[in-house]
Amino acid sequence: MIDIHNHTTYSDGRNTVEEVIQSAMKEGLQIVGISDHFDPYVAQEVCLQPEEVSVYLKEIRTLSEKYPIKVLAGLELGLQSEGILWPGEEMDYYIYSVHTVPGRPDLKTLENPWDIYLQEAISAVDLIDRPGFFGHLDFLRRHIPKAKPPKPGQLMDTLLMKLVSNHVGLELNTSGWMYGIGDPSPQPWVIERYIDLGGRFVTVGSDSHRASQIGNFTVKALSLLRQMGIKEVFYCENGSYIPVPIMEAK
Repeated sequence: MIDIHNHTTYSDGRNTVEEVIQSAMKEGLQIVGISDHFDPYVAQEVCLQPEEVSVYLKEIRTLSEKYPIKVLAGLELGLQSEGILWPGEEMDYYIYSVHTVPGRPDLKTLENPWDIYLQEAISAVDLIDRPGFFGHLDFLRRHIPKAKPPKPGQLMDTLLMKLVSNHVGLELNTSGWMYGIGDPSPQPWVIERYIDLGGRFVTVGSDSHRASQIGNFTVKALSLLRQMGIKEVFYCENGSYIPVPIMEAK
């Protein structure tokens, strides 16, 4: 039904925007979002550049009129406490992702990086002032083979409460299943805790980098959310969160 986390050749994806849209249609999705990397804190060869944003947005808008599927223009924004690099054009939504921590290039070598990562995310979330979703909250599990997953605690609660108070949604990223971790990112208990603390704006993204990955495990993700008692997921458009009811899979 929905997948708003997809990369194209504008960043580190293997397929064009049009190929992504065509694949989404073949998968039977109703809503697809393009969300290429826009991040000053990681290698720039895998990122959309500021001077490319207008062309990127124009292509997405043009193709959205060509195909009978809702196509959203987004960016995966690199988020750090040091600041956010905003694009010159306004997008439908943003996926806010903390990929690195200032002064800690060795983060992926740590067996337990969670206190450092969560503290950075807590500080960075206060910079958000536009609709969007915090991306793949515990994604480090797929990069650190020996890493233990984060556990419930004050730091996680503080981050989730900050998301709620800043009106930031939370992404259920299905790539954990794709990479064989065994569950999505974040783990289901994190999503449940976000809801318990007053959160509402949950969305689904595959984090696809190939057209063949678009919509991967979306049905499984929506089924999981229904089991949690969540009846709708969200996307953003014109500065607002738009709900979409979760229908039972046939």
